[in-house]
Amino acid sequence: MKYFIILVSLVIFSLQAKEREYTLVVSKKGLEIDGKVYNDRFVVNGNIPGPKLEFIEGETAVIKVVNKTNKKTLIHWHGLLIENDQDGVPYVNSLPIEPHSYKTYRFKLVQNGTYWYHSHVMYQEEDGVFGAFVIYPKDYQKTYPEEAVVLSDLSEESGWEIQRNIKKQGEYYDVLKGTVQSWYEAFKEGHAITKWRNSFQRMEGMDYADIGYDKFLVNGSSEIKIFDELSKKGKVKLRVINGSATSIYKLTYGGDYMTVIGADGLPVEPVKVKSLPISVAETYDILLDFDPQKIFQLKVTSIDNSGSSSVLIGNRGESKVAPDMYWEHPIGVTMGEMMGMKKMNFFSEFLMNYKNEFKDLPEEIEYTEPKKHTFPDKQTLMPMMHSNGGDMMKASNSFRIMNRSPEVRENNIFDEDQKIYKELTYGLLKAKKPITIKEDQKLKVINFTLNGNMGRYTWSINGTPLGPDTYIKVKKGERVRFIMKNTTMMNHPMHLHGHFFRVMTSKREWSPLKHTVNVAPLDQVVIEFDATEEKDWFFHCHILYHMMGGMTRIVRYENEPGEKYLEEARESSKEFNFRNKFFLRSRNFIQSNYLRTESSLYNSFYAFDLDAISDYDENLEGEVHVSRILTRYLEPYIGLKTEANEGRYEFTPTLGFTWVLPLNISIDIKYQSEMEDKFEIEFESEIQLTSKLQLNYEYSSIQHFYTELEFRQSKNLSFLTSYNKKYDEWGAGLGYTF
Repeated sequence: MKYFIILVSLVIFSLQAKEREYTLVVSKKGLEIDGKVYNDRFVVNGNIPGPKLEFIEGETAVIKVVNKTNKKTLIHWHGLLIENDQDGVPYVNSLPIEPHSYKTYRFKLVQNGTYWYHSHVMYQEEDGVFGAFVIYPKDYQKTYPEEAVVLSDLSEESGWEIQRNIKKQGEYYDVLKGTVQSWYEAFKEGHAITKWRNSFQRMEGMDYADIGYDKFLVNGSSEIKIFDELSKKGKVKLRVINGSATSIYKLTYGGDYMTVIGADGLPVEPVKVKSLPISVAETYDILLDFDPQKIFQLKVTSIDNSGSSSVLIGNRGESKVAPDMYWEHPIGVTMGEMMGMKKMNFFSEFLMNYKNEFKDLPEEIEYTEPKKHTFPDKQTLMPMMHSNGGDMMKASNSFRIMNRSPEVRENNIFDEDQKIYKELTYGLLKAKKPITIKEDQKLKVINFTLNGNMGRYTWSINGTPLGPDTYIKVKKGERVRFIMKNTTMMNHPMHLHGHFFRVMTSKREWSPLKHTVNVAPLDQVVIEFDATEEKDWFFHCHILYHMMGGMTRIVRYENEPGEKYLEEARESSKEFNFRNKFFLRSRNFIQSNYLRTESSLYNSFYAFDLDAISDYDENLEGEVHVSRILTRYLEPYIGLKTEANEGRYEFTPTLGFTWVLPLNISIDIKYQSEMEDKFEIEFESEIQLTSKLQLNYEYSSIQHFYTELEFRQSKNLSFLTSYNKKYDEWGAGLGYTF
């Protein structure tokens, strides 16, 4: 009788639990945005972004996703704590939705806050499949008028076209944006010494973003107006969601300050800031002061300062324009300054650069299990700053979210009396509830590096790009600590599906809970979470092309792993075999004195290269070789070389390596057994004189060289003048890159 009553009670409860239903239709069409038509876009319910989904905590979400395209799709519910098979990552949690088919998601909502949804299939997030997902608390009373705003980036090109362009030419979008950094610009801005210093450390022209976008949008437009019906002074609440594929922003406001009250859907102690950095996939809830007699601008500026979007609050009266974001041109930033350590000396930067390079070599994930849980010490939380001395653990100035300008690095306090800070840091965020650790809690510490090769545009964790079986293994019941060391000059917003984690700061047990954390350039970030789930969960950089390029792992519960059929499906999927896909890039020069080509067909591991130069009198030098891409700078190879003098050909096998030296000079040392000169050393470099003009040269130990002055008219076409010592001729001609 007892069990019968329990069963009846469960049935009655399940019937009373409210379901809320939505239908999302994924299709493709041309879409007009700000008066311009963007063709062949993925859209959700006919628009970008898709509709805002609104629920109440405790409800059951029933969401039918209809795929009306000729491509597979699948939706991920970003930040939601739901059953594994509802998470929406193809070949990890479930199979994708086939073309002209549908899938019905059903999951109980056990949390509240600001979240979002997006496709996890190939480049569909870039192409338009995303939207807001808001869960209100039970018996929620809106204290303030509120609105959800979704930030996004927009390109005329499809996600696949962007991927192909950035793979074949790392500076492709720098040329497009006009942000190629040159020696002329460095001298003009007074940063020639910094430019030389960075070049000596093999750092090419730094930029804060890889991709050049046509527009930056908020709720699908470059400018929106909200709250124009309000008539009384007060506060308004914005739920800010960064749904961009790659773009990171800083928000500034025309009012006195912004008050951050929520991060990644969860409440935090209020923090007043003048500037709010928001990385890809993060969400923040903010309060803004409002006056009906004024129009306030909330300005959303991309971190590379290449564009912005605006939210206008109110519709009459004086305009209160938002200030520009705190920003520093990357041409004047040293490696130490990028890390927030102005006093880091040249020699320390130099050693770090070489040390980080060899972190690219594949290593097994390191697991350690201390006897008991203790909070991470200062050396673990901020190793470089701690070792360089000084009180760098202050919440106001430590645990940066991303790149910071000098005035923020040196002093982050804007108004000490009102406790207003210039820019939000993770160190300023304080959770509403503390960490509680059981006496017998097991701790697993997992160290790994975040690696990148801009030349080949390959990204990895511990030197290994994503594959079908690249796992980070945990066990249910453990408390897990990730120690993530960023060895690159780029930001990496790291997201763990199905879990919230503590971003460990000097707040210790009050450190904030998040689902996405930005690991700033050359920074180290420590997170902790309770392993309470089962099966397999995605963990990745949320910059789309870093994720696709390999900075991804599967967190596997090894005592309860994911389904075998999904593991088998990964073996043949595009997403999990992207590292094996080959891309072609080629630079070709037709000149009056000689012809030259540099071509490479490569994936994440190997490259097939062709270099050849020839005049018009049957003189030729050419080499084909197969190289192993070991690090961002080092590639050993074997090959075949030929030389022809007036039609007489010689052939030899070659064995050697290329490596990048200080000042970004590439050295090629080879052994050629069948040539009179058994060893040859070549030096090659491209020096960016202005944004359009560059000097190319190559010098060989066999006493021949060429030099070229190249004017890059566009991303593909260039004009050249050159001299070749071997042929003893000056010349001019055209270059074409593809």
